[in-house]
Amino acid sequence: MASSKTQKACFYSDIRDVLKNHRALNVANNNVYDTLLRTLSDCSEVELVVKIVKDLEHCISLLNLDYKPLVGLIMKLNWLDNGPELIKAFQSFMLNLVSAQIFYLKPCLTTLVAMFAQETTKGPDDDGGKRKEDFSHIHSLLKSISQIVPMTGSVLVQILDNRFPYVTKSVSCFENYTQNILLITTYMPVQRLDILEIVVKNMLKLDVRSSRHDISSALSSIMAGTDHVDLMDTTFDMEEVSQVASESSHEADSRLSAALPQAASLDAMLELTFHYVKDQCYTDAKLDWDRTKRLYRELLSVFNKLILPTHASCHVQYIMFYVCSFREVLADGFIDYLWKKVTDPTAESVYRQSAACYIGSFITRSKYLSVKTAKQVVELMVKWIHSYLDRTCDQGAHADLAHHAPFYSVCQSVFYIFCFKHMDFMGMKGYRWAESLNLQRIVTSKLNPLRVCMPIIVSTFASAARLHQLAFCDTVIERNNRYHLPVAASTYSTEGSRQTQLQSYFPFDPYLLPRSCSHIRPLYKEFHGSLPGEDDDAVDEDEDDFLPSDEEDMNLAACDISLSVGKSPSNVLQYGMSPGFKNG
Repeated sequence: MASSKTQKACFYSDIRDVLKNHRALNVANNNVYDTLLRTLSDCSEVELVVKIVKDLEHCISLLNLDYKPLVGLIMKLNWLDNGPELIKAFQSFMLNLVSAQIFYLKPCLTTLVAMFAQETTKGPDDDGGKRKEDFSHIHSLLKSISQIVPMTGSVLVQILDNRFPYVTKSVSCFENYTQNILLITTYMPVQRLDILEIVVKNMLKLDVRSSRHDISSALSSIMAGTDHVDLMDTTFDMEEVSQVASESSHEADSRLSAALPQAASLDAMLELTFHYVKDQCYTDAKLDWDRTKRLYRELLSVFNKLILPTHASCHVQYIMFYVCSFREVLADGFIDYLWKKVTDPTAESVYRQSAACYIGSFITRSKYLSVKTAKQVVELMVKWIHSYLDRTCDQGAHADLAHHAPFYSVCQSVFYIFCFKHMDFMGMKGYRWAESLNLQRIVTSKLNPLRVCMPIIVSTFASAARLHQLAFCDTVIERNNRYHLPVAASTYSTEGSRQTQLQSYFPFDPYLLPRSCSHIRPLYKEFHGSLPGEDDDAVDEDEDDFLPSDEEDMNLAACDISLSVGKSPSNVLQYGMSPGFKNG
């Protein structure tokens, strides 16, 4: 064996000659070149491989595309598991290679990025320390390359996007990849916005494949300790959801992964993202305002580009909910952005409607927003509604969802906020303020928003408004029940039927992912209580109970709520989801 090593070492005594002779197609020396390739493929003789890599580093200028197979073998070396000498030699070689031969930059970066997507098994044999050390070596090399090759960032972003794990990959694969590409932003800050877009885009792919109904069913099974429990009517508050993760995080992960792997992958990615956001904004437990503002602007850009246009996402939007909790001025900025989107006549109607839904849901669900802010937002929206009525009613407008959808979405958000916060508003001696909103004009206008908005919101708002004698909706509701909505321009739902009600959703419905729930729970307002005049014992105080599950409320034609004059609908508030949300 020693003789074989000596013979091979002799062959490689002058790597430069081996490369030159191969280029000249000198047949007598091709055997030496082939032996060189076999040695690199095997990698069993580590000392010899280290020598070859070091010698090749001195011949970088010769390694043009003719030697792509040779360079490819070096890139495929198991360099992380064969000692510090090979690690050091590999890093030095690759660094010099990409700086001298730029056409090897993309293959080099692709090789390194592919190592981020490794799958791991969490058990007694899992060597997390070794894996963390391996990743640190990869990042060290990437950082060095980015410092000497200016185009590294733009090339790397494309590779990170292309190499992102497919939706069917394991939870650990998503977890490792997400953690590593977020770490890249700490030493390549110029690429942070692009990398955040990549992460969010891929979380949305998982999100739209993980409906609330599916997650609820999976959680029901886990909590019940059975293989399958189809409890479609089950609702959870944040504390119940977090119990799934707190009892045994590894067991909860594995059970959710088995029941709903894509939701478990999304949960892991959001957990990492929340940690990342906090780490970027806080230094020594103190908010770094300049860093926070920069990250907020980038996240808002990602929200505008990817999250807002995505229909029926359930959880990814909570990134904005979380970052806005750091300081109220951020929440104010988010509301201002959404309101500008709502009132932008050049924006597509569907985005304006979605922005209105976000405002209503954000105001009602965020604990960190003051009642004063909620009042200011309601006042702003109502002022716009009255202005809209002034412009349209003079032109003979009538109830028409196709032509006035943004208007109806704003009305519905106002009603929704009022359903949640009417007691808070009145508790601040706000009757005179509420009276100045002139809600009666809105509900009795020719555009007739009570006919278009979701029945569950209409009935709840009607009861609250009646309690405070701010508006009397029952006559309008009764009349609406007798007539069909006239539609000037036909619009159709996915089932092909004519759409006569808002098909909207409230994006900050209760958070269901157990692992990342701990970041949202302290910030989230759950609905507790009952309608005025309802029997308090009829409502479970432990439930977040505003609005129906999809089986109960989404079939609107069958949802015949008793809206008789002067009578509150029963069980209006004992549900866990907001109206209009349709699961995928």
